[in-house]
Amino acid sequence: MTDAASLRREWIELLGAQPKPDASVRVGVASVRHGVVRRDVEVHSFGLRLTLRFAAPGGALPRPVVVLPFYDTHVLFGEASALYPDPDARPTRAFAQEFLAAGFGVLAVPWWAETLAAEADPLELHARYGPIAAEHQRHHPEVTGLGRSVADLRLAVDALAQIDEVDSSRIGVFGHSLGGKLALFSAALDPRIAAAVTHEPGLGFAHSNWSDPWYFGERVPCDRDLDQVLGLVSPRPVLYAGGGASDGAHNAEIAHAASRTDSQLSTLHHTHGHPLPDEVLAQMIAWLWQQLDV
Repeated sequence: MTDAASLRREWIELLGAQPKPDASVRVGVASVRHGVVRRDVEVHSFGLRLTLRFAAPGGALPRPVVVLPFYDTHVLFGEASALYPDPDARPTRAFAQEFLAAGFGVLAVPWWAETLAAEADPLELHARYGPIAAEHQRHHPEVTGLGRSVADLRLAVDALAQIDEVDSSRIGVFGHSLGGKLALFSAALDPRIAAAVTHEPGLGFAHSNWSDPWYFGERVPCDRDLDQVLGLVSPRPVLYAGGGASDGAHNAEIAHAASRTDSQLSTLHHTHGHPLPDEVLAQMIAWLWQQLDV
């Protein structure tokens, strides 16, 4: 049987999920506002500068930190953005604020394709991100769009090692929807992540838009499925959750296939569809609190 380290190498190669040799990370100077320590983190990757946002409650440090990949960082902190102009919309997408309130540090990581889209007008997925993904493939044919995302998240974890406020032995990752996909692959391919939560990622290639050009494109593998990726998180704890849209009873079997004798796979299902209800988010935060032994 192929061991986990070999499988990780296979998936990293398949995705092209390796940071470029000229990639770099720069951690900014800390400031304190309203009792919260904040830093900007600049990641230079594939010729693009991404601005990540770190925040942690003041007081007892270092703290466990949750990496939060999503379209942009504004919405994660409850701020208006091009995609989400109403910061008070419910259920909330201000995941960073919720984790901060629970005592975690957070590192909010924007998605490279949305960073390039910036203030572009079309909000339909293929109109907004298709040309950007095609341009990426012209310049980096060996790197899938998903691989580029995972490489950026690996650099984000590199950055955490340089931040005094971080307990690097207690790094979690949390994601919803697009973020759920990125959280799943990040945890599977980066053993430095101690625990993961993925909500509505679309587990199984048949259950979501994995063939879109900003994910796998034409390189969706036909000899394996995502139970293998979910299984690579083991023996670290992972919470796989869905609301019956991309994830639910229809792909519970593939989640079950990921279980191993050393698995710490937990599942959480609700009936509210793709959005993440506030009460379910609270359960997920409590679960990560327990796993990272806060």
